[in-house]
Amino acid sequence: MPAIELLEHSLMTPRVSRFVFQAPFRHEAGQYVALSAPVGGTPQTRYYSIASPPDPSGKIELCAQHDGAFGSHLRSLRRGDRMECSEPGGTMRLLDAARPAVYFAAGTGVSPMRAILLAQLAVNPVAEAILLLGARHSSELLFRDEFEALAARNAGFRFLPSVSGDDGGWDGRRGRVAAHVDEAMAGLSSPDAYFCGQREMVAQLRKVLTEAGIPDERQVYERY
Repeated sequence: MPAIELLEHSLMTPRVSRFVFQAPFRHEAGQYVALSAPVGGTPQTRYYSIASPPDPSGKIELCAQHDGAFGSHLRSLRRGDRMECSEPGGTMRLLDAARPAVYFAAGTGVSPMRAILLAQLAVNPVAEAILLLGARHSSELLFRDEFEALAARNAGFRFLPSVSGDDGGWDGRRGRVAAHVDEAMAGLSSPDAYFCGQREMVAQLRKVLTEAGIPDERQVYERY
């Protein structure tokens, strides 16, 4: 099993950190890796979607929640520390950069969405692309500043954040991701759909998108 080397890590939210590793492999946007380490004397493995598109330098970005012993282990790493890591896997991928695309995610499920979206816009900067991102609190909208800046630079990209929890300072969309599917789909002609989240969310989106006329082969998704 190859090893990856930590280059940096930073706090994104009170519950999630971003890690940048040097990897000895290349990946496709949307893929994941399995990290392995002895934690508390017991070998453990966790799966993480790569949050960055392919990089010629071999760098990859991961977003990890702090919950549990494995998350604490990751946060204890220092620059130069190495971890066992699988080769990239998974079937999520960019179907066609030229076609309109709608992306749905909640929490850390945005990781593969970010990778695929950035890969699409790198190939087609004028692509019609919508990202609907949900979180319980506005402070947990991962990569929010980046997506807002991306929308300001790319006329075809729209960022639609939504907050489902108690957040008195938020004056934007309210509710879970599935409540805003119609808004995200408005104006798009036969888009590809990409989504990642908990099983309930994925099942609901599959049903809604199928009813909206998007066939299975144009739905790219991952459950966790």
